[in-house]
Amino acid sequence: MNPAKNAPQSPPQASMSGMNPLENFRMAFESLWGNKLRSFLALLGIVIGVFAVTAMISLGQMATAGITQDLEAVAGRSIFVQPNFNEGQDFSSAPIREEDLQALQALPVTVIPQLFTSIQYESKPGERRSMQLQGTPGDLPRLDPTNKIARGRYFTDLEARGGLAVAVLSDRAAKDLFPGREAVGQVARLYYPGGARIDLTVVGVLEPPSGIFGGFGSSATVYAPIQLIWNTSPTARRGEYAFVILPLKKGADAQQVTRQVQRIFESRYGKGKYQVQSTESFQGTLRSVTLILQALLGAIAGLSLLVGGIGIMNIMLVSVTERTREIGLRKALGATSGQIRQQFLIEAVVLTLVGGLLGVLLAAGLLLLITATVPFFKVYILSPTTVFLALAVSALVGLFFGVWPAARAAALDPIEALRYE
Repeated sequence: MNPAKNAPQSPPQASMSGMNPLENFRMAFESLWGNKLRSFLALLGIVIGVFAVTAMISLGQMATAGITQDLEAVAGRSIFVQPNFNEGQDFSSAPIREEDLQALQALPVTVIPQLFTSIQYESKPGERRSMQLQGTPGDLPRLDPTNKIARGRYFTDLEARGGLAVAVLSDRAAKDLFPGREAVGQVARLYYPGGARIDLTVVGVLEPPSGIFGGFGSSATVYAPIQLIWNTSPTARRGEYAFVILPLKKGADAQQVTRQVQRIFESRYGKGKYQVQSTESFQGTLRSVTLILQALLGAIAGLSLLVGGIGIMNIMLVSVTERTREIGLRKALGATSGQIRQQFLIEAVVLTLVGGLLGVLLAAGLLLLITATVPFFKVYILSPTTVFLALAVSALVGLFFGVWPAARAAALDPIEALRYE
């Protein structure tokens, strides 16, 4: 028995042979710190890649959240029923009737029937312009909170049932009918296309749409009692409505109620005559589109990770060449090829992980700045999943591009390596 062979290995020898993975981590950080400029330049590609991917994905999520919030503010959680224009239906051939509304009352929704027609006003003597006259029930803001009064009030249910000549204007209609003046309390003189005239006392003005939809402005619409339009319009037929809005009650399942509404209209009139859509279906479509955009932008930004990975591989190959004698010494002290391969793989992964972490921190800062300065991005989103994926991908990049340099280091002959100058 050779006592020297069985003697415990001294700590310096264990360190030099690279037996301990933790020791490899320590040495990787020492290598990074010892060559700061070279490490920084090697990391730059990874930092930019992770920053771009994280920022693109998070901005897509923030944009989706912003549009969804604006859509909910404008339309709420509602279901819309109207004639199926895609199938050639129109309001005259497929009106919504009183008995349809009664059938909908059993569902967990608020039933708000509406009708509309074109109306004209004199912008100046002898010149008429068109706007929309929309019939609604009274107290609309109570039935559908997405309608908000800016000035005055909405006409009451009693006024609506009595068909009184009162009106509420959209912000745009108020500006068109009474430019430079307060509309509330004024009388709006309007004309049906056939020439019949109605005078409506303006009792309120609605708030314009907010958020991204506010950029399009509100349409010029005069809201009046349904009963009044039935009494005065030459085209509106009593007991018939153009469309119905069904705001969902709390806890109601949008998909389930949508199917129930479809069944009601299909059982009464057959398939395809009416179109039933919920705001949640719009949101689902929106999410699908933004997910595709996020994937596309993420893939484009991911190209910089590829470039960063090539940079890491290049710098690791240089490191292997510079440390050839060190590798030979470790092998001479007992380190196996597997341990040498592990050491250089760990160094490559540490490099890319540090780059990934810096990229995530930069992206977090940019997202904070955008949230603070751009009104459209109301919600700050940097999800843990995105951070985890960014770091995981950067680690995988290090692993993938570190394989060749690590294999090259592991394959070195210890004697030849010790002779290397």
